[in-house]
Amino acid sequence: MIWLFLLLVSDPTQFQARMTEGTAAFTRGDWKAAEAGFEAAVRLQNDAAAWLMLTQTLVRENKSGRARQAAEEAERAAGNDPRILQALANLYATSLADLRKAAVIGAKYAGLAPEDRTAWRNVAGLYLEAGDPESAIAAARRGIDTGESADLHGLLGRALVERKEWSAAAVEFETATRLDPYNEDTRFRHAQSYLLQQDFRRAAVVLEDARKVFDKSPQIELALGVAYYGLRKFEPAVGQFLRTIALAPDVPQAYAFLGRLLEHAGSRLPEITQRFASFQERQPRSEMGYTLQAKALMLGLPPAGFPPEAEQPLALLEKALSIREEASESHYLMGTLLERKRDFPAARKHLERSIQLNAGESAAHFRLARVYERLGMRDEAERERALHEKLSEAEGSAPPGLRK
Repeated sequence: MIWLFLLLVSDPTQFQARMTEGTAAFTRGDWKAAEAGFEAAVRLQNDAAAWLMLTQTLVRENKSGRARQAAEEAERAAGNDPRILQALANLYATSLADLRKAAVIGAKYAGLAPEDRTAWRNVAGLYLEAGDPESAIAAARRGIDTGESADLHGLLGRALVERKEWSAAAVEFETATRLDPYNEDTRFRHAQSYLLQQDFRRAAVVLEDARKVFDKSPQIELALGVAYYGLRKFEPAVGQFLRTIALAPDVPQAYAFLGRLLEHAGSRLPEITQRFASFQERQPRSEMGYTLQAKALMLGLPPAGFPPEAEQPLALLEKALSIREEASESHYLMGTLLERKRDFPAARKHLERSIQLNAGESAAHFRLARVYERLGMRDEAERERALHEKLSEAEGSAPPGLRK
């Protein structure tokens, strides 16, 4: 094991014998015997390496409480031994599942091991994962002071995004990309920071440049589609989402965005409909494929009435709702079809359920007002029309990327 080199002890007799027994048992996977050997060793000598080996043994026995206690003893006995501190930081980051503790010990190790150029990067990443961007920023800057690093600048950018310090984050992402132009994650996170600000133009610039290097990246293609969608460049957005699907057929976000853009699909509607059908075949336990396929097929129906070809989307929606009854869009589309079929009581039921699940969708209120009118429920119809008008105004004032 990697920690055998740490077994440097002052007592060459009893302590060493117990450590040898424990190590041999650990190597062959006999955790009970290993535990007995290392426990005997720490009773003889308060040795950090012995406590560390006992910790690793207790972890493998799923004795998490005692493992944590042994790790604390190892830390106390370690003093400023960087090898023990590094091993403990790794244990807390993985087996002991305490990211903050891992970061604190990792920072102590990093201060003692300036030759390890990855140490502060690891600490910054741990703090960021633990939800502490301020400490991540401090660790990343400490690391940058010891030497330029694309990874550290990228982590600093991510931490600054968490603080919503957008301009400073952009500088860090740009520096990271200059130092390592082949890091896809940095470019994606840079663009993502602009998407979070609804700055779709800058996001598109970053992503279009990233495509020159990463021409087969689903996440870059998808994010660029989102940027085009936010810019209301619907035709290129459709192309981006279709390209994303071609590269990664099981990425659901691309299908969801295409579902919002069907009215702008133009000549590509048959291709999109087939993509939805293929997704449904690959993901038969998800309602999404059935609902999106039904939605695309409904665009091909005549403006009114319930022709025979309407039966297929109706059956698809029934299947979608049998999988997930809480799907508001499936209820809305079902209500729309049943209204066309003049089954107003059933249409009312589905539209009311759609609104119950998602009261902020203006189109559902509009449809329900029409159905209430057909059923002679004039007061209810007037209420729904007022809600539709109010929500439509709100949707019209929302940034493009927030609109459905």
